[in-house]
Amino acid sequence: MNKPEQSATTIGVIGAGTMGSGIALVALKAGFAVILNDIAPEMLERGRQYIKKFLTRKGNQAALERLTLTANLEELAGADVVIEAAVEKLSLKQELFSRLDTICPPPAILVSNTSTLPITAIAAAAASPERVGGMHFFNPAPVLPLVEVVRGAQTGDDTIQTLVKLAEQMGKKPVVTLDTPGFIVNRVARPFYLEALRLAGEGVATYAQIDQVVQLGGGFRMGPFQLMDLIGIDINLASAKSLYDQTYGEPRYRPHRIQEQMVQQNALGRKTGRGFYIYNSGAPAVEMPAPPPTGRHSGAVSISPGDWAPGLLELCGEAGYDLGAHADLPVVGLVVAGRRGMMDYACSFDQELPPDVPLLCQAAGTTVSEIATWLKHPERLVGFDGLFVGAGQAVTLAASPVLSDQIRRAAEQFFVSLGRHAVWVEDSPALILPRIVGMLANEAAFAVGEGVADEETIDRAMMLGVNYPQGPLAWAKSIGYRQIVAVLDHLRAEYGEDRYRTAPLLRRLARIEQLAREN
Repeated sequence: MNKPEQSATTIGVIGAGTMGSGIALVALKAGFAVILNDIAPEMLERGRQYIKKFLTRKGNQAALERLTLTANLEELAGADVVIEAAVEKLSLKQELFSRLDTICPPPAILVSNTSTLPITAIAAAAASPERVGGMHFFNPAPVLPLVEVVRGAQTGDDTIQTLVKLAEQMGKKPVVTLDTPGFIVNRVARPFYLEALRLAGEGVATYAQIDQVVQLGGGFRMGPFQLMDLIGIDINLASAKSLYDQTYGEPRYRPHRIQEQMVQQNALGRKTGRGFYIYNSGAPAVEMPAPPPTGRHSGAVSISPGDWAPGLLELCGEAGYDLGAHADLPVVGLVVAGRRGMMDYACSFDQELPPDVPLLCQAAGTTVSEIATWLKHPERLVGFDGLFVGAGQAVTLAASPVLSDQIRRAAEQFFVSLGRHAVWVEDSPALILPRIVGMLANEAAFAVGEGVADEETIDRAMMLGVNYPQGPLAWAKSIGYRQIVAVLDHLRAEYGEDRYRTAPLLRRLARIEQLAREN
């Protein structure tokens, strides 16, 4: 393919909506000539104004000379690559590609920007499916760097190589993926939304609480409900339905009734002024409280052995607390063991500590209500998310069913003294972040196991495409594969659903990790 600075190189774009106009702008900025096609003249004019406004602001008005607008599909005949960004309807796309196969003969390459439909099915409408592939840009296309280059069942190697090079010439970062439902990002990201919806639907926490925990505790740029409002709840629901249907009812992708109800009442998010939050007041949708200031504190902390609260010992030490398994007159007792050692340490501390000392147990792999049944003094029990307390700015807390008000205040004050914003939620399997991040890692591991892409590619795609603070598989490694598998097994045991079955690759990695620890 010619270099973009040569005027003979032309990109055709079908669809002058937000995505199509964005792709056209990206191509113009990269030096390509662009033919922008849409059947609606008003859409073409709107696309032209959008492109002109951006290029003018950047002092690049000359690039407009390389833009051609047309409502006639036949005028794409001179394009080297045609990128379709029309409505997500398979029959429409197949009709377009059938026509394009004649209008744009080889060596022209035909591309779909679909985010939910199979490239293989779209390519079947063309007589030469080997020159049909996918380039899934992310919205807004001029801003987000990722492009998923999708290999259909009959897509040729030369086609994939050309599309990878084209994405790079456009200043994008391409990743190559198989043609599977949701490709990489839309598939692996499903638990971010669906587990959050289930948590809200179960009454574990409010939309705002979940967003606070995810953003402050997990380091995500936006919480799931904020992001669904930004994307459009109708679009997010359509993606979930498409993935669920294409996988013949895979329970991990089951849409949630809350999404359906929001769409039924036209509460679609920012574009309608109302979604999970109200947007007509000018105030931020979710207030993100600043973490409390840290300081030096006196007192001792009794802490058990265990690796389910990375960074917590360091936090306690920085705050001035004396640490030990059997400290004299402790401020709190901390149990940071996994499920296997949880009962022994919780019961031991319950017997040794004065009844007015809070007993704080990590509850990512065991529910607080179960721990409470082991204790003589369950009124002093508080569960916390140990896996994320060290790295985040917030900590999730869950109360014993019989928690005293005095212990509740003391437990919250302890975490505040460590510089953590405390978010109280209802007792629930794996709380919030272990559940969401655990399921993200699980979905990524399923994708690797099914040959969608390798681990590095999937992690890279999730960081570039949806701004995750870490790739899900790298995150699982840093937390501990054994911990992630234990969280998933806990969820499956509590819910009894195949939705929470562990990916074989993830379980294998956990076993390898265990062998490495023992040798």
